[in-house]
Amino acid sequence: MSHPIVVIVICDGHRPDFVSEEMTPHMARLRKAGTWFAHHRGIFPSATRASSASIATGCWPISHGLRGNTVALPIENGHEVHDAGRPEFYETYRNHFGRLLTRPSLSLRTAPQHGAVLCSNVSPGAAFFHDAEGHGELYHRELSYSRGRVPLMPALVAPPGAVGDAVMTDKFISILMERPPSVATLWLSEPDKTMHAFPLGSPEHLMALRAVDTHVGAVAETVERLRDRGHEVLLLVGSDHGHESVTETVPVERRLYESGFKAALESPEIVVAAQGSSAFIHFGSDALSRRKEVADWLGQQSWAGRIIKGEDLAKLGQIPTADVLAVDMAKSQGSNCNGIPGLTAMAVRFAENEDAIRRDCGMHGGLGPHETQPTLIAVGNGFSAGNVVTTTSRIIDLAPTALHHLDLPLDGLDGVPLGGRASG
Repeated sequence: MSHPIVVIVICDGHRPDFVSEEMTPHMARLRKAGTWFAHHRGIFPSATRASSASIATGCWPISHGLRGNTVALPIENGHEVHDAGRPEFYETYRNHFGRLLTRPSLSLRTAPQHGAVLCSNVSPGAAFFHDAEGHGELYHRELSYSRGRVPLMPALVAPPGAVGDAVMTDKFISILMERPPSVATLWLSEPDKTMHAFPLGSPEHLMALRAVDTHVGAVAETVERLRDRGHEVLLLVGSDHGHESVTETVPVERRLYESGFKAALESPEIVVAAQGSSAFIHFGSDALSRRKEVADWLGQQSWAGRIIKGEDLAKLGQIPTADVLAVDMAKSQGSNCNGIPGLTAMAVRFAENEDAIRRDCGMHGGLGPHETQPTLIAVGNGFSAGNVVTTTSRIIDLAPTALHHLDLPLDGLDGVPLGGRASG
């Protein structure tokens, strides 16, 4: 029996200005065959783990609850910083809050139909929080499971990078052909992994793009085979965020300690949850009186850009709280060593030795024009060939677009379906 299907391919970190007939011929062909969203936007922070939750739920972080790539949780006398990408964070988060995400994912919403499958080659956290309650089917190097988080054996050997992306793509295509679900998502680690390690526009970056484009082409061919079988397939190809190039790496928490705001370098009263090219600074109750002084100090630092009080974060779709300052690292006009526009400073907690390693390489997490602009192409019913949409779309609109295609309810969403928008 044929049924409607949504196929989503996320090329992690892919910038839309790198879609071209020369570098990404398959994506360029899909751009002509479908609708190109020229003003697509991500969340704040423009980071993968919270973006994964936003794509899966169709909601901003303020609604689904996962703040960013790193998360500071309250402890006695302050906060403790956790990497949301690590596999153990899943249980840490659940134990702390007594729950996971506060909005339902596509996997839950499609469970009464043919369910959801995620083949993910990014961090465990990004994969786990895409289907937080285990209502779908996941394939990941750390854990593969069927509905209900029932482990699947043997483990899938798919390291992050080109080799693992190829393994995941093959697995994804085999599932689509053998037992197509209602929603199938392939999340590739490239070009993001290479962009973090090499300058944007480098031969390594361009090679990673070509490999990713080959995977997109293979999935697009599979979609055509599904259509030949009578399935009505909507294909969404895009990314979760873009990238800027690093100008300098700043150990923000170390600088706070050196400026006298902290009693000890790793004491918990003021901590920094770095998000790449932004950071959340968390204040324990005894240190909250220093928040204004820290904000004034940040305003004097060349590496600090926009400074946002925690209570104002709701305007950015982020969780508001009075014990936080958010800092978007300073953005610069100009280009990196390969002539790629978009420059940003990068935040870390303590490390002093990352500056030379990161220079000119890609980073994201802040509010820069390139890091907040992901890619999106839609091919299928309701999306005209060659159409260019210049009004704003957001990554929170992917889930509503999928649900609309599947004729499922659109309740509890921050985003809206994208089909039928006019160009202009």
